[in-house]
Amino acid sequence: MFKLKKQLMLTALIGLLSIIMMGCSGEISKSSADGKKDETSKVSIAALNNYPPLMFKKEGKLVGFEHDILEAIAKEEHLDIVYKEMKFDGFIPGLQSNQVDVASSLLIREERKEVVDFADVFLKSGLVLVVAKDSPIQSLEDLKGKTIVATQGSTTLEKAKELAAKYGGEAKPLKETDALYMDVENGNSDALVLNSPTVDYRLKVDGDNVKFRIVGEHLTVDEHAFAVKKGNTELVEKINSGLKTIKENGEFDKIHAEWFGE
Repeated sequence: MFKLKKQLMLTALIGLLSIIMMGCSGEISKSSADGKKDETSKVSIAALNNYPPLMFKKEGKLVGFEHDILEAIAKEEHLDIVYKEMKFDGFIPGLQSNQVDVASSLLIREERKEVVDFADVFLKSGLVLVVAKDSPIQSLEDLKGKTIVATQGSTTLEKAKELAAKYGGEAKPLKETDALYMDVENGNSDALVLNSPTVDYRLKVDGDNVKFRIVGEHLTVDEHAFAVKKGNTELVEKINSGLKTIKENGEFDKIHAEWFGE
């Protein structure tokens, strides 16, 4: 009898200690030394791998302005981000089907606001028309009978179609950004439409070996923002909070200067 009581008391004591240890363990995982929450939430990002300088692959790793901004936001908001490389036309369907939590590289458009929610603007730019360096095209009026190539499923294709309809040309969609340049360089298309940061970066990298030039002024004034599934206000708030913090502490300006200059 005494042996049985001793065993029961020992079992109870072990159970009590287990509960106490679990409680302590939980507190440690939730709080850091400075009292701030240290929990991390996993967030998947739809990312392009060929959209410099915003998001592209270098030596097998994703890099770029948007990449660095996302990493800085994740650090401030304790987010564990995972990148999922996909085609641009899969971004919004990916959000809607819960394949990804955040879409990068999106321009704000009214029709997009109907199906996704945007965080705060982090970059302003514009679409530009690009031709080969030795092209006879000097203005938009010269697009008559010309083929304008742009990225499938993007606002660049919408603008290409608009230009083609207005000036008597033809719009052609392609899936890859690199393919747009190649198509124009090979003479399969006469012009391409892309965002100015991407084109400016390409011209800068090409240096003395530049093969393309911009025709005229910006075609649009655009705003870039990260998008989430409609109704995911919690994630929008986290992104906005992190973005606000890195703008206030100078990290945003540091990243911007690295990719676009002072």
